Amino acid sequence: MRIGESRWNAWAPSPGRWRSALALLVAVVGASCGSLPRTNYYTLRLPSPPEARDPRRSMVLGIEHFRATEVLRDDRIVYCESPTQLNFYQYHRWSSDPATLLTDLVARRLSQAGVFSGVRRLPSREPVDYILRGRLLNFEVVDYEAGVKGRVALEMTLFRSRDHKLLWSDRRQVESAAEGQGVSGVVSALSAASARLLDEALPVLVAQVERDLQQGSQPSQ
Repeated sequence: MRIGESRWNAWAPSPGRWRSALALLVAVVGASCGSLPRTNYYTLRLPSPPEARDPRRSMVLGIEHFRATEVLRDDRIVYCESPTQLNFYQYHRWSSDPATLLTDLVARRLSQAGVFSGVRRLPSREPVDYILRGRLLNFEVVDYEAGVKGRVALEMTLFRSRDHKLLWSDRRQVESAAEGQGVSGVVSALSAASARLLDEALPVLVAQVERDLQQGSQPSQ
């Protein structure tokens, strides 16, 4: 019995060995954690919207959360190294995923337009007169052509709620060259592309709503 015990004790680590191994593990983990880069977060930088105008009618717009591919439902900034290869900036991320950023931005812009008495995010228990749907197609940095640029592509459709009639559809892509260096230049390029796309598309949407109102569309009760 004693012989068996002495053999086991010869293989068993002593308390001192356990403490040394644990200290080494803690040191390795601590060193690896300390070497991780800091994660940086960004949001779109757009010009201040004009002051909100008083709505001329009591029409309410509902906006569904914009759809997007799985890549654009990620908050990491996407860049394309070739027409067939894309990647992420692992430690440079948006404050929200791009589809959410564009949904919020469109809602804020249309709230300032002066044609709707309210802009609601759907689903909502309150009735709406128009429904806007969107699909974000591109929101990335292109780094394989002449110069670095931001590319944004968005598809939007507007329906009238009472009869589900399609009133307006728009699909457009805008690119803007990066004027700064590094990730700050990337963010500026995507901000500029987003602003230009909405500056071009949203006035057309508003004009279509105003034409529909002139033709006798009645607000929801």
